[in-house]
Amino acid sequence: MRVGIFVLLLALSPAPGNGEEPRVVPVRHDHLLGGCRGELVFGAEEVRYASGKKDHERTWKYGDIQQMTLFPDRVSILTYRSRPMRMGGDEAFNFRLLSGTLDDGFRREMEARMARPLVSGIVPRESSPRFALPARHRKFPAGTEGVLEFGEEQVVYRTSAPGGSALWRYDELESLGSTGPFQLRLGAPSPGGPFGSGRNYVFDLKRRLEPEEYDFIWERIHRRHIR
Repeated sequence: MRVGIFVLLLALSPAPGNGEEPRVVPVRHDHLLGGCRGELVFGAEEVRYASGKKDHERTWKYGDIQQMTLFPDRVSILTYRSRPMRMGGDEAFNFRLLSGTLDDGFRREMEARMARPLVSGIVPRESSPRFALPARHRKFPAGTEGVLEFGEEQVVYRTSAPGGSALWRYDELESLGSTGPFQLRLGAPSPGGPFGSGRNYVFDLKRRLEPEEYDFIWERIHRRHIR
């Protein structure tokens, strides 16, 4: 009898992970001309764009997304599908939130699901960096001022300028350079670029970058190559 009760309870218990509710985000999908409204549904295994226009709806497995770019008010998804009309460039979808904002908890959730690193303009409210560098980010048409925070696993550029903050894991940074102790260049994936090309982020430092700090950053970026 006890065995029968145990089997019955086991059958009624929810399977692990099946009770996870998808995140639904109301968005506008920007087209070359105009746009349409719908919802981005972030499930456990895939992302779906649901719209009243069936020919605009899409579904992507996380492993089939070449690059996901997150900002508090927008999401970009770069696919592996080539578009002949764009000289072989990969197909990209750009969405703007119609309400609310995305936070660091959502970023961490997507980071855990994605097979490839995120490009993120969402940063945590607080961090515990090993050291920090006040800096100006050279950016066309106007730069921003903020602070570069170097932790054990990630770099955060924090600024009050709208859309100017950024976060990179060391394992997604592609290169590091400097022309002197008051300048630093980080090579990273381009945020949602249609051809998936890289981008250099150049910072003018407001204090001297010490040799041991440069060595720390270099080791964190290149350790995946020397293991």
